[in-house]
Amino acid sequence: MTSYSERFAKARQIVELTANIALIAAVVVGLTIYVQRLHSPGTNMAAINAPGPQPSSVGMKVDLPGVDWKAHKATLVVAISSNCHYCVNSTPFYSQITHTASKTPIVVVMPQDQDEARSFLQRHSITPTKTVSSDLANIQVQATPTLLLVSPSGTVTRSWVGELSEVQRQQVVEALNQIL
Repeated sequence: MTSYSERFAKARQIVELTANIALIAAVVVGLTIYVQRLHSPGTNMAAINAPGPQPSSVGMKVDLPGVDWKAHKATLVVAISSNCHYCVNSTPFYSQITHTASKTPIVVVMPQDQDEARSFLQRHSITPTKTVSSDLANIQVQATPTLLLVSPSGTVTRSWVGELSEVQRQQVVEALNQIL
């Protein structure tokens, strides 16, 4: 005959084993769903928001309805999303450049609708020359934030992807200051 403590210990082992199996199953299901969403055909890669090495867009032609590249010696395109924490972390820099880069137009492109985009920009004191609501894939941007310096021919001459380091922020400022 088994004692009460032996039965309790055996029941406890069964409960612990069941809980561990349930936890492992939940993790496997969660990872499966994540991977399926990541690789599904409808996934907007611009919404992934992960900075890091990205293919260079230098030399690429950018077509953005409503933007006349020829009207200026260069235009800075800032592709961001209100849902991107790297973008939110970078808002002080975007505010700074929109207030100090008087010679270069700054076009902010966001996947959100105009009202949400304007609200986000206003909340963070970002005052671009123009705000465009567009799927970022339309300008071949694969991650946010992405900054593109575009020539009068509509060609990208410089690009920066992700949350910028101090050195990269300085590169952006220098590039804007060189435009006369």
